[in-house]
Order: sequence, then C-alpha cells, then structure tokens
Amino acid sequence: MDWPDLNTLTHWQAILAAIIAIGTPIGAMLGWFKPLVRWLRSRTKSTVEQKDVSLNFVQNDLHCHWQVVRLNNQPGTVIHGRWHVTNNSERNVLILKARLGKRVPHFADVSTRHPDRKDHFRNDYPVLSHRMSEVEVTLQFYPSIGQGHEPIINDVIFTDNYEKEHRVRAQFSYIGPDKPY
Repeated sequence: MDWPDLNTLTHWQAILAAIIAIGTPIGAMLGWFKPLVRWLRSRTKSTVEQKDVSLNFVQNDLHCHWQVVRLNNQPGTVIHGRWHVTNNSERNVLILKARLGKRVPHFADVSTRHPDRKDHFRNDYPVLSHRMSEVEVTLQFYPSIGQGHEPIINDVIFTDNYEKEHRVRAQFSYIGPDKPY
C-alpha cells in the first residue's frame, strides 16, 4: 500500500486519519473490557433496584396513642398507631414489621388496609405501586415504657419485604384512666 504524501492531505482528510489512528486501538481495548463493563453494570443495576423502594409516611394523629396494660400482674404499655403510606416505587411493598426506636416489643402486629375494602386490615396486604394505603401498628412492651400522661415521642422503624428500613418520627398520646392501674 502506498502512503499518501502528508503534505498533500486536506484538513478533513488529516482529521479522519487521526480519528482512525486513535480510534482503532481504543475500540480494541473496549472490546477487551466488555466483560468487566457488563459485570459493573449488573452490580449497579441490582443496587439501584434495591434502593428504588420509596415510601412516604404521614401519621394519622387520631389513631396514635398509648395506654397502660397488665400481663400477669406486670405493668406494660400498648402503643397503637396508623399512618397513611404512599408507595412511590414501581413495586408493591409489604410492611413486615415495626419497632419503636431501639426497643424491641414483646408483641408486634403490622397490618395494611385492603386496597378496595376500607374496613379490612391484614398483615399480608401490600401497599400497591403508586397508590396510598393505611398501615396500622400495635406494639406491646413489658415492663412499661410510658410515664404519667406524657406523650411517647420516638422513631417507629418499619421494615419492608425488600429488607429496607423506613424511619418515621411519631408521637403517641396517652389514653386511659387518670390513674394508671
């Protein structure tokens, strides 16, 4: 092959020759790194899929309260709360459990309102994608964690079926007799 005289190349021919001279080795190197690029993409995609669960919680103040109870003559506290939960993600999300800050309850029940029946809560109903539902929580603690008639203010930590925790600040008002049991 005869090489053209570099002095007779036009401006555009010189640019095209430079692109070919530089682009050929870069294209070959990218072919070598293709398996690595695929692997990195798959790792990034799975991380993004786990993080795409987005729930917003709004406390229903009329249904957030605590009271004093007894179990085998031991004083305890029952906390009951409801939240309007909006699922902004592409997936249905099931709220599996809840706790109050670092306190692990003696008993915990988490239920979600049926999407079509307003009077029916169960623990196996999901919060549907791009919809809002109500989530109800009942937590029992022994010994008692409430004092006097003061509200209990703490974080409620919900765990969903994708193992993501959702921390929500909540206030529970005291209901019950003026004098505890």
